[in-house]
Amino acid sequence: MTSTSPLPPLFTRDFIYLMGAHFLQALGFSSMLLLPLYLDFLDASRAEIGSVMAASAIGGLIARPGIAWALDAVGRKRTLASGTILLTLGMFLVYTIDAVGVLAYVMRILFGIGAGACFSGYFTFAADHIPEERRTEGLALFGVTGLIPLLVNPLSSHIVHDTGDLQWFIPMVGAVVCASLIPLSQVTEILHQEERKRFIWKEVWSSLQSRPLLPVWFIAFAFAGLVSTFFSFSTVTAQDRGIDSPTSLWYFYAAGAAVIRISGARLLDRIGPSNLVAPALASYIASVLLCGSSNTTDGFLMAGALAGVGHGICFPVLTSQVVSRTPSAHRGSALTMFTAIWTLSGLIIPPIFGAIADTTGDALMFLIAGIGATAFLGGWLVLEHRFSPTARPLLEGTST
Repeated sequence: MTSTSPLPPLFTRDFIYLMGAHFLQALGFSSMLLLPLYLDFLDASRAEIGSVMAASAIGGLIARPGIAWALDAVGRKRTLASGTILLTLGMFLVYTIDAVGVLAYVMRILFGIGAGACFSGYFTFAADHIPEERRTEGLALFGVTGLIPLLVNPLSSHIVHDTGDLQWFIPMVGAVVCASLIPLSQVTEILHQEERKRFIWKEVWSSLQSRPLLPVWFIAFAFAGLVSTFFSFSTVTAQDRGIDSPTSLWYFYAAGAAVIRISGARLLDRIGPSNLVAPALASYIASVLLCGSSNTTDGFLMAGALAGVGHGICFPVLTSQVVSRTPSAHRGSALTMFTAIWTLSGLIIPPIFGAIADTTGDALMFLIAGIGATAFLGGWLVLEHRFSPTARPLLEGTST
């Protein structure tokens, strides 16, 4: 008679404190999704909105090598604390902005550096505290604490009575973000000093170029592009089409992501991360197509739900693949590379699609985004078949 060994515990003291800190920090990123509405209030064009939103990527990309080194050589907690302070400073600067000018870009660059450190650092720290047997499940549940803060956007309509009031609302949320340093201070740092001494750039770069990681990097760019497009333009598109309370779509985005993760977290490891990439991305593609074609509140709410489901599956699945396909000593660097791809996509995609929307309209812009992501998905299928850790030669195991 055989018995299965019980799974190791997931919700340890450190993991719970880390989830609490991540929740408070994620309020910063989530509230910044309201920034396009404030920029629209300042009479910014779609191209200007896309450029300002993308400016955070400049700071994030410049800082990424330093973030990678700091996470693996200095430690997770110090890197996260520094990133939180910079992120908060960027949010405070929103109060000083009353026109789209240099200061708006400076604000976004500072925010981008802090967000880059926190984005990379929190998932690296979480992976340190999640048992290998429950990696995808743990990352999915941990990520819920980063998605629930999206509710700050529709809730803001009960606090902010005029779009111009976002000038003080976003800095106010920044003060709450700063409080994330309290639970973060209670989490145990498990990166030992002897591991830090092994950080060698040549070895790190070599591991980041390994063949199993190539499909992950490729599809991460496409997925991040879809997310940045949806985040930058969905609410302003809904607002321009006369939708009442356009920020309500974030209720459905957060709900879709949270429900799929909480109800199906254990299935993610059983089904296999690689098997879930295509359906997750397809759900997000459907959401941007619906966002581009809908003129009703129900259509935009459905778009939010579909995007949330796609995000809820795809992000932890890709994160888990990065962790499992990278040596543990280079985990921080690999996840920094992963988040850098998100940042690079966020730098390139919003301005391009903002310019497309200014020229041809929002509908065609979202259609092009969906077609482009579908093409990337086809390319990923080829790369994953060739380079994944379980890939076999094309003729092996085939029959006629």
